[in-house]
Amino acid sequence: MSQLPIRRAERLRAPRWRDPRLVIGAVIVLLSVLGTWFVVQQAAATTTVWAASRPLVPGSVLTPEDVVPAEVRLGEESGVYLSTENSIPEGATVLASVAPGELVPASQLGSPDQLAGRVMALSVPDALPAAVQPGSKVDVWATDAEVEPVDPREILTAIDVIAVQREAGDFSSYGGQRIEIFVPNQQVGSVMRALAAGHHISVVAVPQQAAGR
Repeated sequence: MSQLPIRRAERLRAPRWRDPRLVIGAVIVLLSVLGTWFVVQQAAATTTVWAASRPLVPGSVLTPEDVVPAEVRLGEESGVYLSTENSIPEGATVLASVAPGELVPASQLGSPDQLAGRVMALSVPDALPAAVQPGSKVDVWATDAEVEPVDPREILTAIDVIAVQREAGDFSSYGGQRIEIFVPNQQVGSVMRALAAGHHISVVAVPQQAAGR
């Protein structure tokens, strides 16, 4: 009878740390906590990349003022855009248009010799629409005034505008309009032929919604 209390006490003893069930339970709890922490950290993780502060068009040399840092959550796409850890190379340009506020794709940054087109300057005898600004898109038409009936011909469609020069003080003035545009290589010849033939050049602004399609 004297040994009975001792056996009860042995049954009520707290389990030792070497108990496999206790170790497995502790590991499961730890993994659950670590998994939750990792998911939260990934969701909150941000990357700082370059975004366009103004319209960026092929052929225009980028300057530090053309981009601003933007802190965004990209996840697996963090390498797709140009990180602020990398400075803009001197003389670099974008290979495709980037609208203000858009992130700069790393794949679209290159040197002028990588461009699939050329920068051309056009003197425009007619007034330019107010919507024609750097970063906008335009259609260019050529008209041979010596041919009857007059038949305007579209030689460029939705072309990026790099720079605009209007006659000072009067947007509706004639004779002082000049634009620089980015012309794809395969269309440079048609522009040169129209200019050499003395055709009348007209510029038409492309609405932003249509340009973005």
